[in-house]
Amino acid sequence: MPRYSIRKNRITQGSHKGFSYDPVLSPTTLTFDPNEMFHAIFLKGIDSTVKGAGWGRLFFKTAGSDEAAVTVYILSTDYKDTLSEAAGMDIDKYLCGEEADVREKTEFMKRMGAVRKTCSDCLLYDVSGQYIFIAIEVSGEGRLDISDIVLDSTGDNFMDTYPEVFRQRNSFFHRYVSIFSSIYNDFQRDIDSLSDVLDLDKCNEEQLIIYGGWMGMDLSGGFLKEDVLRQLVKEAYNLNRMKGTRKAVERILEIILREKPVIIEHNLVRSAIKEEKIELPENFRARGIYDVTILVKRHLTEELRHQALYILDQYKPLRTRFSIAQLDERPTADSNSYLDINTKLPEESKAVLDEEISMDGITVLL
Repeated sequence: MPRYSIRKNRITQGSHKGFSYDPVLSPTTLTFDPNEMFHAIFLKGIDSTVKGAGWGRLFFKTAGSDEAAVTVYILSTDYKDTLSEAAGMDIDKYLCGEEADVREKTEFMKRMGAVRKTCSDCLLYDVSGQYIFIAIEVSGEGRLDISDIVLDSTGDNFMDTYPEVFRQRNSFFHRYVSIFSSIYNDFQRDIDSLSDVLDLDKCNEEQLIIYGGWMGMDLSGGFLKEDVLRQLVKEAYNLNRMKGTRKAVERILEIILREKPVIIEHNLVRSAIKEEKIELPENFRARGIYDVTILVKRHLTEELRHQALYILDQYKPLRTRFSIAQLDERPTADSNSYLDINTKLPEESKAVLDEEISMDGITVLL
């Protein structure tokens, strides 16, 4: 059965007003943008190469609020050029361009005879033509993400096995048999996509957390970015082999912080002082033998700091205590910090204030 999967190429060629799209992390998913007023997807026309082609089924996955409503417009024709001439414009450029707004485009499709559906799984037995144009509109109070759009050209697998008298298109029997055909096709699609479920570059975030758990890595809580999570799971085997070593600590910090840190083991510092009589700077004090200081050449948010320490705790040597020091020229004010009257920050310095900072009197930030 010919099947058209709407992936990166078709999505980027089309128009998706009110949806954000990441072709790298989610090549089949369009994410609802709550800051936009209109939300609609217009796909470039699909050519079946057959005059009078019958279309079978359009379906896609939705995730979000039950209060959001989906409306699908399907326009099919054998004479794309003639239709464009009658409309006075190239249909593909018009639907996939940004000049006209969503309402103008949907009204145009209605005038051209588009069929209207109100579900995410539509039978298209009343649609025929070599070219097909699809628009998906989301309205209502809630938000709705759309993914895995698939168009089947025939829609069923069983009609050709029945006598000719039962093969009337769009008949009650045809639609009834399509129920079982749809179930069969969905099963087959799930079977075909099993390889993607085990592919660490394609599987979703929930599966990555499960796979990390299989390797003894606790990644629950949703506190890591997806790209960091994916890289940690990919390297979980090698990290487990290095568990409890300096190399494991270095590699984890490189993945999370995107830079190679400087690691100071105070046990080695104390040994060097004792054996080689090294003099340390005045402001440096060697700590206990289980203390390790990590020097990072950047500013760390509290969230990023906690992410790093949470993962490091799972791979650190026994009894080790980590502390992270930022080699940053900018002053950092922690929570519950107070600046007194006439406090002044030098012009050449940059300050970072956390939430719930109170500044009394006539505090001036230059």
